[in-house]
Amino acid sequence: MKKTKAAVLIIAIFLILAACSQGAAEEIVPEYENKVADEDIDLLGYVYTIAAETHGGGEYQLSPDPGASSRGDSLLQRYKDTEQKFNVKMDIQDGSSLATFLTQYAAGMKYADLMISKIADVFNGKYVQNGYFMAFSDMDIDLNSGLYGTPGTLEAGSFGNKYYSIVAYYWGFPTPYTMPAMWFNPRVISEYRQTSPHELNEQGSWTWETLESMCEAIRDTSDSNPDMHTYALAYTSEPYLEFAALFSNGAKVVTKNEDGKLEYTLNSREAIEAMDYVQSLASRGLICDGGDRQNITPFVENRRAFFLEFTHLGLSTDGTNNLAYQMQEAYEWIYFPTGPSGDPKSTQRSAYSYHSRIFYAPMNSDAEVHSLLLPYLFQPLPGETEDTWQDVLKRNNFYTEESFEYFRIIRDEAFYDYTPFIPFSDYQGKLLQITRGRAAASETFESIAQQYQSSLDSLYNDYLG
Repeated sequence: MKKTKAAVLIIAIFLILAACSQGAAEEIVPEYENKVADEDIDLLGYVYTIAAETHGGGEYQLSPDPGASSRGDSLLQRYKDTEQKFNVKMDIQDGSSLATFLTQYAAGMKYADLMISKIADVFNGKYVQNGYFMAFSDMDIDLNSGLYGTPGTLEAGSFGNKYYSIVAYYWGFPTPYTMPAMWFNPRVISEYRQTSPHELNEQGSWTWETLESMCEAIRDTSDSNPDMHTYALAYTSEPYLEFAALFSNGAKVVTKNEDGKLEYTLNSREAIEAMDYVQSLASRGLICDGGDRQNITPFVENRRAFFLEFTHLGLSTDGTNNLAYQMQEAYEWIYFPTGPSGDPKSTQRSAYSYHSRIFYAPMNSDAEVHSLLLPYLFQPLPGETEDTWQDVLKRNNFYTEESFEYFRIIRDEAFYDYTPFIPFSDYQGKLLQITRGRAAASETFESIAQQYQSSLDSLYNDYLG
């Protein structure tokens, strides 16, 4: 592809910076300027295709209708500005299909430059392992700039020492598909004369022991209809409560060792302690079976003090079935309290996991075009800055400044749990069995160790060489 002198100059500067960095005894992250040069770059009408309409279960669209929202209009303006600045055509395709991509790839055709795909589908299908996607860490972009996501999002697309996924962080959407997030109902907390979790956390008292006391205090089973009983907390058909307990106690199902290989680490003291805690609450009747994972009705009807689910369920911009459209009153964000083996200051309490969806770049897209477009395309949207881009999100989704700060922590400090490389459905089922008293945590975690390690080896470790 022909390039203007401006393009050649920019690429040369990138190469010089990279060479200087590699020659240093210690890796130095170069100072990053997230504005491209003033000179326009002529890419001769290149069609830059992004395949995805929505992200996760949300309603934020990458191809919004004009006038539907102010941020959607800003995104459309960014596309127009990019087209004019680089002489490209932005083509936003509805939906993203790995099967269609693979068919077109085999025929020598380009499906897209960027695809939003589920992490599990990408890695279970061995698309990265077999070289179908391009590493963003091989491009002339600065992954440490903040434009492309948090360390957790980058790690979610990592394989070996390369990084294969990014998000448009400053766009605010696609919104983070992390889990679990936790919300509390201020009316229920007040009605049962309990201290606000925000206040408890500020006092350093937001712990499992405190939550257990709240479960004892917030409990009314006097109604003849069990569906009308009041509890502080419920477990559901998917183990969000179990995940929250594990993470808050410093437990991880998979850990990357010093050699860069994945190890099964669920059979740990921290994990057993977490599951024994949840099972104890359940066996004593302090928490109840909430049924379907998205059964938020008891919470919005003031019969639950807490609710756990995927992060986007608490955002008004991400669907009409979430809390914002169901609640008639305020709800507040919080994270799960710290377990006895966790650290209140460093414990990561949410994760990018099996169902998370992130941008990938097919191998037959153009690395040079990515390197030129992405630093401009992924900047804060027109009218916003790195300091102000969250303002609209904050105003439209949060009742208090405290709740926004908890959301920010849940979003920005989420880690990657590597569950696409283990039998995830089996893993969830095992956790549910423990909560319901059908299996013991220690024996269960030990019994699956060999099977899960074999899965980690076959999907990840064996490809490292």
